[in-house]
Amino acid sequence: MLLRLLFPLLLLWSTSLSAQGFDSLMRAHGMVEVTQLAPHIRVELKYATRDNFIGENLYGTLKKAYLHPNLARALARAQRALEAELPGYRFLIYDAARPQSVQRRMYQAVAGTPKKIYVAAPERGGRHNYGVAVDLTIIDDKGKPLDMGSPFDHFGEEAHLGNEEARVRAGIFSEEVPRNRALMRRLLGAEGLRPYDKEWWHYQERMPMSEVRKRYRLLAF
Repeated sequence: MLLRLLFPLLLLWSTSLSAQGFDSLMRAHGMVEVTQLAPHIRVELKYATRDNFIGENLYGTLKKAYLHPNLARALARAQRALEAELPGYRFLIYDAARPQSVQRRMYQAVAGTPKKIYVAAPERGGRHNYGVAVDLTIIDDKGKPLDMGSPFDHFGEEAHLGNEEARVRAGIFSEEVPRNRALMRRLLGAEGLRPYDKEWWHYQERMPMSEVRKRYRLLAF
């Protein structure tokens, strides 16, 4: 009986330590907490919840978004441009720098399935594992996410970029989707970021992966 009562407390304590470890390890690997540079940006880490393609909390109680300083500064500039154009609008971050250990769990979940193309192999790491990719959307002045045509983590053609107008004509997308996606591309593109064509929410520096591995440090924890 005592063990049954203690187990939830031990689990909570272990999870809390893990999150604290992620924070300190992110900083030790040169990452910065995004809202320190852009306090108006909102953060809702989907992998710190069960609302993701795995259906598990992979980050414990971690709530902060970390990025390499170069990407964090670019995102801060894009946020200022967004507010200047649309007062009260903000970027909402769904995922940012990602530990290699979390990447392994994600990859194991899709290995041997068609979803494998959406998750980078963990051995050498993808851009998130170097802190140079961010998953995000835009929310309006009331805090509502703009219609981007699909939810975050939707592994399907609705999340792919391109053919938005044809999907509007077919009744698949609302008329707002092409405009909202174009707004993201314009604001983030002006800061040197480009999207991944299969995920409207994913933006990264315009740099080959081979160069990323030379310049940046893998989050090997």
